[in-house]
Amino acid sequence: MRVAPFSRGLAVILAIAAIFLGGCRSQSPRFYTLSSIPEDQVISKRQSPARNAVIGIGPVKLADYLDQSMLITRTNDNQAAKAQFDRWVGSFKDNFINVLADNIGTLLSTDRIYLYPWRQSVPIDYQVTVDVVRCDGRLGDAAWLEARWSVVQGPEKKLLKIHRSNLREPVTGPDYPALVAAQSRALAELSREIAAAIQGAGKK
Repeated sequence: MRVAPFSRGLAVILAIAAIFLGGCRSQSPRFYTLSSIPEDQVISKRQSPARNAVIGIGPVKLADYLDQSMLITRTNDNQAAKAQFDRWVGSFKDNFINVLADNIGTLLSTDRIYLYPWRQSVPIDYQVTVDVVRCDGRLGDAAWLEARWSVVQGPEKKLLKIHRSNLREPVTGPDYPALVAAQSRALAELSREIAAAIQGAGKK
């Protein structure tokens, strides 16, 4: 029996579609999360006036372009790209804030960390506010973290320090895991700067 040309054409189209769809299904999303500073990497555990201090983290604001699940990279200084299959697990903002809080708690040897908003009855010793201007990177090059932050002390909210951090961490590989690892190191460095400001003030 002869096969009509239309039938042969349809078969070819369906075969191509099956190959295409099969290729799409084989490319599964990859998910990432920032990591906290391991306690064994904290060089000094010296007694500090800020040890066991009650610390409030927030408000923390992130630039609008960071409020999404896809990883962002820079192709040049003025152009950004969204990863197609590489994404953050859950909310990037929540991940950023929780890792920042974990880092500061580890560095200052305190478990008394509260995230904004907290109850008015909580006796906050130090409040940290952060405005993240940039948190991205370039594959195989570097990760950048730019943030304005301040630390205030006590119920009277005495200003201890206001600062703008401009951090760059080299990326040690060509892929997204290496980029996220560099971003975690940049966040760790920001945490160290904030913790140092609190340690320098001492708890009163």
